[in-house]
Amino acid sequence: MKYWDQHWIDSQNKPTVANLSESIESPTEVLKGSGLRATPARRAVIDVLRSTHGHITVAEVIDSLAKVGLKFDQSTVYRVLSDLGGVGLVAESRLSPGDTVFEWISQANHHHLQCTNCDRTLPLNDDLVQNFISEVHDKHGFHVNTTHLILSGIEHDCPGN
Repeated sequence: MKYWDQHWIDSQNKPTVANLSESIESPTEVLKGSGLRATPARRAVIDVLRSTHGHITVAEVIDSLAKVGLKFDQSTVYRVLSDLGGVGLVAESRLSPGDTVFEWISQANHHHLQCTNCDRTLPLNDDLVQNFISEVHDKHGFHVNTTHLILSGIEHDCPGN
């Protein structure tokens, strides 16, 4: 199998999860720019995250990798996600009890509204969040450091009602 920077096409020329990302930077370039070594596991997980365009569980990452013939155990995938989160490339969220998901951070600030009734996730405008953060600072002198915010509640038109 040819790997990563050539967008890994296998010996039968079947496309895999790579090359589905939005960025023109290869996983190797992204990792080097973040100060991380470009290991096969890190490159593979980055390609899966970039191609997902949303939240994904560790089990879903492992399944996506297995579909293209790549096998990494759960602890390796968790370690890679932790490493990527540590340098600000991945956001970790708990959308419901016991349900941890990960998401490639493709923009500087990324926020959601999470309905606790139906588990639907809606995007939250960054301008609204920044206004709130500014107000918190002005009224309390508190500097909020967040690039990924999830507000939980029940949406007005919840399909689960």
